[in-house]
Amino acid sequence: MKRIDFLNMKRVIVFFILAFVVTKPIQSQDFPCIIENKAFQPGEKLTYVITYNWLLVWTDVGAVEFKVADDQMFGQNVYNLKATGVTFSFYDWFFQVRDIYQSWVNPENLLPVYFHRDVDEDGYLIDIKYQYDYNEMVAYSEVEKTKTPYYRDTVAIPQCTYDVISVIYQARNIDFTNYEINERIPFKILLDNEIHEVFIRYKGKEVRRVRGVGKFNCLKFTGSLVAGDVFQGGEDLVFWVTDDENRIPVWAESPIIVGTVKARLVGYEGLKYPLRSLVD
Repeated sequence: MKRIDFLNMKRVIVFFILAFVVTKPIQSQDFPCIIENKAFQPGEKLTYVITYNWLLVWTDVGAVEFKVADDQMFGQNVYNLKATGVTFSFYDWFFQVRDIYQSWVNPENLLPVYFHRDVDEDGYLIDIKYQYDYNEMVAYSEVEKTKTPYYRDTVAIPQCTYDVISVIYQARNIDFTNYEINERIPFKILLDNEIHEVFIRYKGKEVRRVRGVGKFNCLKFTGSLVAGDVFQGGEDLVFWVTDDENRIPVWAESPIIVGTVKARLVGYEGLKYPLRSLVD
């Protein structure tokens, strides 16, 4: 039971962080990567519940929270973007997850300045830090894991490379009227010292009801997934974001190798704009 259902809970939580990621196509290495933030502000907090289905039983197993705050890093003003993923206490004895992902970004263009992944997954510890150097187009990493010695590395990064947190907030500022239905939108992120290229596909507008919150006018997307321990691969990810100035994700779902996982919005505060997409 533990091996089948909860061994990959950590990846399920990471999946729902990645599930809300979209970004603008990169046309060349000279793409300026300048984003004017209009979608969010310090003080915003979004909370999601993760639900897992196996053998026709749906169970709420964990939560993910996203927060935005003013901060300082390397002597400059930054936004601190923080995502925290946890299993609920009932499931901790199966497989306890306490994951924290933080990105410090330049408020002027939302490019990451520093990233920290601090993870405790049933006693397996992961501590990864990235410091971005855009003059040299590299990220300096520090990695330490349980049973793996501490080491440093230098990773070459292309233009417009984000981490798994900063890209979410960058994406919320995209004008999706520039995209056609079914158009593929690629993005690049630095994760585990590697550059990952994935895509999402814009599917148009749709109304989505979220249990306990209400009915939203949304923008709908599908996304590609990398085959591995959790996902079968293919374009099975589906998610919805609000069709208003806030562009917050309200729902995501995908089949996995054993069962299905979903995430739903359960709480929000500190939004920059009224939630005009909430229609009922």
